[in-house]
Amino acid sequence: MARSAGAPTVRGMHGSLNAVSDVMRPGVVSVSATTSLAAIGRVLREHGVHGVLVVADDGEPLGWVTARDMLRHRSEDWRRVKAADAISEPCVSVVPSATVAGAIDTMLAADATRLAVLRPGSHTPDGVVTDIDFVTYLAR
Repeated sequence: MARSAGAPTVRGMHGSLNAVSDVMRPGVVSVSATTSLAAIGRVLREHGVHGVLVVADDGEPLGWVTARDMLRHRSEDWRRVKAADAISEPCVSVVPSATVAGAIDTMLAADATRLAVLRPGSHTPDGVVTDIDFVTYLAR
């Protein structure tokens, strides 16, 4: 099979495009918009994750708070800073059947570091896929 010059595509590196559901991490740790950063810090530690999805009272995903975001608030009293005020990345989503290549394009276009994997019509993610998940997938 002839290869074109330039960066290899996902298809060229791996023979076929897998679905995001093959790469995602099942489940998403989420918190309410009113959760304090102090509580989020405990959640990150307890679940061994680097970010949480902030959701509105109706379950609508609002965005992500990450460990790095928390560091930006290091001089504030974390008991007083609410999750909604520390969101730095909107909740960008893809469907579980999206191709890896398509999801990477979505992530890059949104300048996001993680994508919620949502079935159409659902507010509750089936999982999350991060930039490091894609890098790990591409490097295999």
